Amino acid sequence: MVLIKKVYHLDVTDVLIWTGIFIITVWALGKATGLINSPVWVDMIPVFGVVVTIAGISLKIGAILQKLNQVIFDVRNIRMDVKDIDKCVIAIETKAD
Repeated sequence: MVLIKKVYHLDVTDVLIWTGIFIITVWALGKATGLINSPVWVDMIPVFGVVVTIAGISLKIGAILQKLNQVIFDVRNIRMDVKDIDKCVIAIETKAD
């Protein structure tokens, strides 16, 4: 059995997503406990958190789609290689007969 360890690395998109979630959570807790009184810019904190989170998710989805496109391209190349190998095997079989 082959074990494959996935090495996880933290990138910008992960930081954006978690920062947005943190901002929204801290704001909600502060608002619920009464620590945050409501000037206009404080009421906008959840909006900033949502924007940061959406930006991170969008970048993450873009990276995943880019990897998916690379996989599709690689599979097409493998199919072509298999066809070429099949042609070579047929040629060898006809020479052997």
